[in-house]
Amino acid sequence: MKMLYVVNTRHDTDAYRVYSKVHMDGKATKSAKITALVIGLLALGGGVMATVKQGPKILYLATILFGLLCLFAQQIGLFRMQRQLTKSAQNMDMIIDYRFGENAFDVTYPGQSESIFYKDLQKIVETEGYYFLYTDIRMAHILPKKDFSQGSAAAFGKFISEKSGLELLQHNAK
Repeated sequence: MKMLYVVNTRHDTDAYRVYSKVHMDGKATKSAKITALVIGLLALGGGVMATVKQGPKILYLATILFGLLCLFAQQIGLFRMQRQLTKSAQNMDMIIDYRFGENAFDVTYPGQSESIFYKDLQKIVETEGYYFLYTDIRMAHILPKKDFSQGSAAAFGKFISEKSGLELLQHNAK
């Protein structure tokens, strides 16, 4: 099988930080973000107003806390996800080898390998420094653009989009 692209990488904290942002943004729709913002602001404002007028009571303080949680839930989730990914990867000093051919790509980890057909990809996301190839809604292969050893990282987006039949989604995470 002729290799068109080869990526040899080792995931680091930066890769997981960007992946967390892309992944969390993909889970929340624009309407869900707006709804959380509106509910958070209303609850926070109502709780503060009630506390100022009638003094601190548990119900009012709980309302303020609820409003803050609505406003910052995504950031809290993002922080937790980044911390968990980084913690689980700390002891894994492994090189991951990706080889992209005509119909599929091979992924090789120490002690195991698998082939994935392009048609089995669910989503493709590109950021300034990475490509994320989702094989399901919870998991993506992280390809740092700096780690392409064969083939152009700039041309890879068009290639993988054509092979998979999926739109290449752009994300501004850095």
